Amino acid sequence: MFAPKGTPKPIVDALSAALDKALDDAATQKHLLELGSEIPEKPRRGQQLLAALVKDEIARWTPIIKAAAVKSE
Repeated sequence: MFAPKGTPKPIVDALSAALDKALDDAATQKHLLELGSEIPEKPRRGQQLLAALVKDEIARWTPIIKAAAVKSE
């Protein structure tokens, strides 16, 4: 889950806690799995881990996209 830059920390923390709670709910898990989602285990969740994942993915895919000369419209 993402929030706009500058969102106050208490709001980001509340959203993160709500998302974590939802991901632990059996009915939510079932629905997400039916949709083809992957549900990370608790140790792989959290704001810092998501930020690191996004940073790594940008570093991974940027050279590939540039080499392929992909342009957004």
